[in-house]
Amino acid sequence: MFVAAAYLRRSLALLEWIDATRPEATVRLGSIELGLWSDIAPRWRLEGNKIRLQFRRQNQTLVHWISSAHPARWGATIRLWDRSRPPEEIHVTWGSQAAQSKLNRSRMLKAARAWVALNLPGCRVLAASQASDRAHTLSGAYLRLRLRQGDADHLLLACAPGDEDEQAHAILTQALLWLAYLQEQGRLRGVPTIHLLVPAGRSAVLYHRSRLVNRERARIEVWEYVENAAQQWETRRPPLPEAPQENRDFRWPVLGPFRWSPLLARVMDLAPDAIQRYPRFQDYDSLRLWGLEFARAFGPERDRICYGVGSQQTELTEDNFEDLRVLVEEILYYRRPDSPAPDHPYYRMQAERWLECLLLNDVAFLFPELVPGSVYPQIPVYLGKVPGRVDILGVDRKGNLVVMELKVSEDPDMPLQSLDYWGRVIVHNLAGDFEKRGYFAGLRLSRARPKIYLVSPVFSFHDSLERLLRCLDANLEVSKIAVNEDWRCGVIILRRSSCRCGEIA
Repeated sequence: MFVAAAYLRRSLALLEWIDATRPEATVRLGSIELGLWSDIAPRWRLEGNKIRLQFRRQNQTLVHWISSAHPARWGATIRLWDRSRPPEEIHVTWGSQAAQSKLNRSRMLKAARAWVALNLPGCRVLAASQASDRAHTLSGAYLRLRLRQGDADHLLLACAPGDEDEQAHAILTQALLWLAYLQEQGRLRGVPTIHLLVPAGRSAVLYHRSRLVNRERARIEVWEYVENAAQQWETRRPPLPEAPQENRDFRWPVLGPFRWSPLLARVMDLAPDAIQRYPRFQDYDSLRLWGLEFARAFGPERDRICYGVGSQQTELTEDNFEDLRVLVEEILYYRRPDSPAPDHPYYRMQAERWLECLLLNDVAFLFPELVPGSVYPQIPVYLGKVPGRVDILGVDRKGNLVVMELKVSEDPDMPLQSLDYWGRVIVHNLAGDFEKRGYFAGLRLSRARPKIYLVSPVFSFHDSLERLLRCLDANLEVSKIAVNEDWRCGVIILRRSSCRCGEIA
């Protein structure tokens, strides 16, 4: 007779308790608000070592698999399991945090209305919402106002003061998806103006991205705000980001020659065909197995090594060298296409870096238009002091730079994130930064605008991709490259197509 593990029994008990005592709790999947616990009518049952969860969402029945459920001060966290995607969490919230969240939304709406009255006098608010709309990829993390001033339409989106940088940067993706939805519904008159309000200090990337939006689709205005003591917004148009300057705003990694030490050589010999080195500025070299970092080599001669996966690092000595050997063997055992445990962290962690590693190993076959030996992973690019990393940067045989953005799961922000790095590459290229630092040795780089390759498993492109590309500059050269879903067994390009940017539907 099968007996469920203790953690599964505790998870089932927690779900039963929530169902019986907290029907009014709010439920959120990532940044998507699902509604109240009672509204989504969740049902679950134990199947093997996972819990099958089923609930309603906008007249649809959705199914997820629960790996575990844990209580928290503010409610409960339900951890989901999906072999093909990074782990997600469902947050079930009740009590003071739910009330505080509702209060924060009310304050944001009040501040936004005051901004409209000051900056768009006579403007009518046609609709206001902060509800998520999964069918149209609209997140509940942003306040959305649809406005009309005379015959002109305006859209306002704002993110909360405490949101992270990534949340503020993604607001433009949300704005363009909302724009596309409203245009499909025929709710807009002419070309609207989109106002994006973000906390002070978080506008540089957003402004940088917004300049590539097709002005025949929308005009973008970026605003910064500071919340004063009266909980009102003091706003301003942000200053233009300065061009980055080396040694003031950023540093570049040392490309070579690689530095060696006897200790580093011993580590590399643990798996000479699998371990790869990646320089990280002057600070250290990252040692990786199929994209997963397991150690770092420090010092001018790279003679001091710390090992470990994640934040826990141990300095390597003769006494614990055998522990490192065991770690390498464990990673190689689990991190392989025929892994005995595809849900093991060593298999699932840093999946995009694994795909990156496979692409680089076979770049001459997969991308024959690129110059062999001149394709680089994780190249740092800067917007003022704001760092970023291009997944892969290469050059074709005509000297044109190619910016590759990799995703192994659906991400609606993929087009604008690639555009962000693409714009930074242009600035560095025009300044001659790549040649100065030894990249693309012996090649003459074109100063023309780079190409963009969007690379993802064939069924992992987000369905909003084409909608977003239609909102961008018509002169962008973007290729959509679909690879096989079982790419860990070896990457195969299944389909390669040119995307039509800026096309008016």
